Amino acid sequence: MAKLIYRVVSACGALGYGFPKASLQKALEGRIDAVISDAGSMDAGPYYLGTGEEYFEREAVKADFRHMVQAGETIDGPVILGSCGMAGGNRNLDWMIALAKEVFDELGVKDRAVAVIRSELDPASVIAELRAGALRPTGAGPELDEDALRESTIVGQMGIHPLITALEGGAKYILAGRSCDIALFASDMIRRGVEPGLAYHVGHVLECGALACDPGSPSDCLVAEIYDDGTALFVAPDASRRCTPYSIAAHSLYEESHPQLQFYPEGILAMEHTEFFARDARTAGIRNSQFVHAGKPWPWSIKLEGARYLGKRKVSLVNLDPADLPRVPGDILVYGRNGVQAVPVQEGGRELGLIVETCAATADAAQTLASLLTHYLIHYGYPGRKATAGNIAYPLSPNLVSFRREDGLYGAIVPSGTRDPVFQANYARIKDAVIELIQAEFPDALRDASWQIHEASASRPVALLRTTDRDAGQLALRHRADLDRLLALVAAREGSRMNLDAGDAYAWTLYHLLQNEDLIKNRMFPITYFRANGAEWTGCGQEQPRYYDIGTTRYDGNLDDRTLSLIADAPPDGKPQGEKPLLDMAVVIRSKDAGINRLTFDIVFNSAADYETALRSNVFCPANVARLLGMAPEHVVGAFFVDSCNAIKLTIDRPNISASPDERDVFGAQQQAVIERLSIPHYAERLAMASAL
Repeated sequence: MAKLIYRVVSACGALGYGFPKASLQKALEGRIDAVISDAGSMDAGPYYLGTGEEYFEREAVKADFRHMVQAGETIDGPVILGSCGMAGGNRNLDWMIALAKEVFDELGVKDRAVAVIRSELDPASVIAELRAGALRPTGAGPELDEDALRESTIVGQMGIHPLITALEGGAKYILAGRSCDIALFASDMIRRGVEPGLAYHVGHVLECGALACDPGSPSDCLVAEIYDDGTALFVAPDASRRCTPYSIAAHSLYEESHPQLQFYPEGILAMEHTEFFARDARTAGIRNSQFVHAGKPWPWSIKLEGARYLGKRKVSLVNLDPADLPRVPGDILVYGRNGVQAVPVQEGGRELGLIVETCAATADAAQTLASLLTHYLIHYGYPGRKATAGNIAYPLSPNLVSFRREDGLYGAIVPSGTRDPVFQANYARIKDAVIELIQAEFPDALRDASWQIHEASASRPVALLRTTDRDAGQLALRHRADLDRLLALVAAREGSRMNLDAGDAYAWTLYHLLQNEDLIKNRMFPITYFRANGAEWTGCGQEQPRYYDIGTTRYDGNLDDRTLSLIADAPPDGKPQGEKPLLDMAVVIRSKDAGINRLTFDIVFNSAADYETALRSNVFCPANVARLLGMAPEHVVGAFFVDSCNAIKLTIDRPNISASPDERDVFGAQQQAVIERLSIPHYAERLAMASAL
């Protein structure tokens, strides 16, 4: 019988999402070797790196961290946070340190070793690499510019070695800057002898909390158990959630460009031979993933992210008469027409705009409730959910606009939208459930503010205008001109919100690989140790991470992410015998950013038969994907088959860099509508020619 050698709990998908304390307490009923959470991401846009601000409301982050510290004080193992303060820059990390000191003081945490690992890199070093031609692109853009880099805040994504070094240095608590989310989980496992392939794959499943479950949600805990026979099992503490081979395999594809190859600073996670299996109705596992110590650029390559200030921003939300909609220029974003995607909604489809608005006596109260409503709406998991990366699309980063109302009270407003028919069919129930969750977890938020959600559609269209300029005077003139252009053609209906000052606009300036090994090993990711007694943290040393090679050097599989598992263009013989809606064939149909410059679509089928039907149809070969999505073939990165979980992955160059001024969906979580509406032709039975050979 296999022996349990390591057990870890992922608290939630990101610190601030919120998670039931009861789930963490349930996890603690068994052995726990570490309590870990990712605390941020670049998904929400460059604003948070550029400003150093936190994406989530402070009280939500504090509540989550407090639960983690309380759990950490009951175990011998570490508590690890990475990408602190959302973006992991120095200001973000300092924000989290101040909050941690507050929590330590309130809980009476004494005599604890804390490690702080910084991720920021000075622009001059990056510019020197640019001049040397040593920055490796990760996809299409952003274009590199010295002046833009000089104005940027820049971070690098740390891998496992800074974290392992801090653990070996005796740290009980680790607060890390920008981190590879998988490394947060893999580091302690590898330090304790777990095979790297298993450790990295477990980390990938855990990094979004219970999102890998059915139903999935990042606002809940997930436990992984590692055994000495090279297997890992996943189980949700909440008995209403199940881990299945499908849910674990589907999440293994999540946010990645390729279904079986994932690239990290230390090498490549290869999942071509991974097995997904069920232990019981609620527990699923993995085995046989491998980690490859590959040739250049791995190791060592560190992904750099840079953000700079674009200007101040004004927005207007203009309620329109549906009869006026044909007169609205096509380049204007209108919920009910083209709010979620630039291409207008197709006949038979429906676009639903959800404009969350709150009102309170203080700006903080209005912003807190608006943030909670939108965070729960985007990630709420419900039975039958197919678009598991996010229920709604945000066009703004930051997504919330705070303003002073005519009556003297404070307002906050968040525009968003969806084309997902499954979400729309369940929307009324989801809205009620979200309110119940907030009432249970944050009752003060509902007490201190009122709310409403304006529902926009083709019969109640709402236009969103946004203007950016560094000069405040020019900004006012330009936004007035944008409004005048629209209002010369249509009338604004009651309830419009015009000329609002939104959060400043920032842009990504850098998303490239740094390959200077000396710079990586000797200057990046410095570790500072503290002895914490409540809010008093006394410095007690510094060091640089220690690096060593990991992974196999004898892997004989394919490591080319442009050819491995590529769907071949193999037109079927004869005429189709019928067709079936893709929505009836798949358990997951989702889109999601795979970094700031790529978009990936995952289709996980109900059965092997449905999967083979889809492959046989030839609908998903790269050339047909290009036609389906209306793009040049060279912008299709790949169309891949995934036999291990009956899935198809499509990856494309993003039409724009995430969170650009013309953005409609910052997270890329609502771009799957054209795929959802497909009907797949059914051809006579024969072996699907899925191979690229």
